[in-house]
Amino acid sequence: LEVTSTSTSTTSSSLEAGGRFVKVFESIDKMVANLQDEEADDLKKKEGCEKTREEDTRKAIVLSRAMDELSDTIQRLKEEIEELQKQIEEKNEAIAKIEEELKEAKRMRDDQNTEWKQSDSDDKEAALIVGKAIDVLTEFYTSLALVQQKAHQPVEGMKGGEAPPPPPSTWETSYKGAQDDQTGVVAIMGMVKSDIEKDQAKAKEEEDASQKAYETFKAENEQQIKDFEKAISEMEGTIADKEGEVQDAEKDRLTKKGELETILKKIKDATPGCDFFTVNFETRLENRQVELDGLKQAKQALSGATFSL
Repeated sequence: LEVTSTSTSTTSSSLEAGGRFVKVFESIDKMVANLQDEEADDLKKKEGCEKTREEDTRKAIVLSRAMDELSDTIQRLKEEIEELQKQIEEKNEAIAKIEEELKEAKRMRDDQNTEWKQSDSDDKEAALIVGKAIDVLTEFYTSLALVQQKAHQPVEGMKGGEAPPPPPSTWETSYKGAQDDQTGVVAIMGMVKSDIEKDQAKAKEEEDASQKAYETFKAENEQQIKDFEKAISEMEGTIADKEGEVQDAEKDRLTKKGELETILKKIKDATPGCDFFTVNFETRLENRQVELDGLKQAKQALSGATFSL
């Protein structure tokens, strides 16, 4: 629109008319001011909505990521706890197996010891019997030798140089028994006794070695059980710590879930109003500008201005 002035007289008349429309002009100015304030308020609300929504959206993203991280942490901790529990179960099974092996080893050791004690007792008795037999044979042969020695002495009443009387008709030769084998028999019996004692000593050495081996085996396995039990105790402590961490993480995740729900509700509740200002801002701005232009033209018309297209 092109506004032009007519003439000096017209201008003068317009000034006079303008004086009569003072209240109208004031009303128009007030309306213009209100429209401008409304425009500024719309812009402020639009920018405020956009800023708040952006901040809330950012907070929601951060909380969602934090919840995801906490979920990953909880899952990891639970897997670690499960692995530790599996290791504890394996160690308990190993302990049970070792205890069973110790029980079997003790049974075998007791059986061996009982067998050795019986064998040692038998050897002692056999050596004693053989020793007594040697003593009896030695005494027998010693007595026999004395008898034979007396047989070669002169007969009472014989004169020196005379031959002894002939032996009884029932004896062809003098009786010597096993005197010639005395040394051999006693020696053999002595060897038998010596062999028994050697076997007894060897069996004792073997028994001592078996006992020592058993005690070493027992000590090593009992130490292994202690090591397993210590490891189990430590793992149970670790499990307790991790379960505490799981509880803390679950509590933290629940708190963040509540915060996220609050923010999402805030965004949802603000959406209708914010969408109105965001979507309709340009249209309202254009309409308001048209209204402002109309008010300005009305004021100018009342002031005596003319308009041309």
